[in-house]
Amino acid sequence: MRTDPLRGSAELSSCGLHRYRLDRWWSNEPRALVCMRNPSTAGADRNDPTICRLRALLQDRPGIGGFTVVNADDRIATDPRELEALLAGQDVAALKAARHANLARIRTLSAAASVRIVAWGNLLAPGLHADRVIAALSLDGTHPLDAFALTADGAPIHPLARGHSRVPLGMPLVGWRADRPAPVPTDGEEV
Repeated sequence: MRTDPLRGSAELSSCGLHRYRLDRWWSNEPRALVCMRNPSTAGADRNDPTICRLRALLQDRPGIGGFTVVNADDRIATDPRELEALLAGQDVAALKAARHANLARIRTLSAAASVRIVAWGNLLAPGLHADRVIAALSLDGTHPLDAFALTADGAPIHPLARGHSRVPLGMPLVGWRADRPAPVPTDGEEV
């Protein structure tokens, strides 16, 4: 196990309600990009159980010197149900603009990532938004996506999965792909 010091940073909105990215690194080797469903309250200097588990899962992998966390939606919510309620109450135009900016950020970070890991469990419902997130992460299908492991339904397991779904340390990443092609977004489509 590496004992290099863990350094971190986070990019948050000025209001503190959105986390655009969170970074942890222990060396100058390339960082993995990890995409989950909703941001937690972890910040530049504050870890939570998910961030601690990500470090444990990634720190001894050759060629990975850290990770960048992004989320399908950037609104901070510790419970996915809370996130859904917040998104449902948001102005449609504002939600569309926020998601567009988030997808652009994911695409830019994905282009620089050494590996792209999806880890949202069953929390990202299939549909147009999920398809757009997958397209941004995979750079329109030109780069592979990996997962720590898969659920029985083929969803990418979240780092904090428990019980028989818990990912053992040192387990190799598995390839993951959506079972449908990502659509090209057009104006007037749902958010």
